Amino acid sequence: MLKRIRDRWLISGSSQLMNPWRREHPLRPRWIRTLLSPVVFLGVRAGFRHVDHSYIHGDSRRLHCGQRVSLMDTTFNLVSGHVHIGDDTLFSHGCYVLTGMHRFVNGRRASLQPDLGVAEVPADGRDIRIGKGCFIGAGAIILGGVSIGDNVIVGAGAVVASDVVAGQFIAGIPAEPLRRLV
Repeated sequence: MLKRIRDRWLISGSSQLMNPWRREHPLRPRWIRTLLSPVVFLGVRAGFRHVDHSYIHGDSRRLHCGQRVSLMDTTFNLVSGHVHIGDDTLFSHGCYVLTGMHRFVNGRRASLQPDLGVAEVPADGRDIRIGKGCFIGAGAIILGGVSIGDNVIVGAGAVVASDVVAGQFIAGIPAEPLRRLV
């Protein structure tokens, strides 16, 4: 049973929202492809193998990519730091690279307590460094302040919350080294 919620539909007994327009128009309209063509061309000229619909939240000048990097549909939060990605690094689908964070004091967001004088979201200091030749598996999450060495494989769905030395295969929540690669 479908139940209308604003412009979306809720399947009864499920939290899955469905957009009726997307259901009726499964393929992107031609005019959207026409608008995206220059963006794809620029991305290919910049050295990207795959140009998809990555999302950048924050100042895009904080994202530093090496050559032959594939970002796919990775989401970048660049509010609290810079992200440095080495050459030949590949991201699979649905990855998150998050420098941002929210500070909590006594269980409440810092912005709700103005007398503390603490910014809820720091402006910098949570940089992420990803080495050369890495592979980031589908759905992986890389948190701020992390450094990943060269030739690291991050398993699908892993949450990287601490530094990783070069040549490791890591997976899990939180991500832990499972095997040395070389």
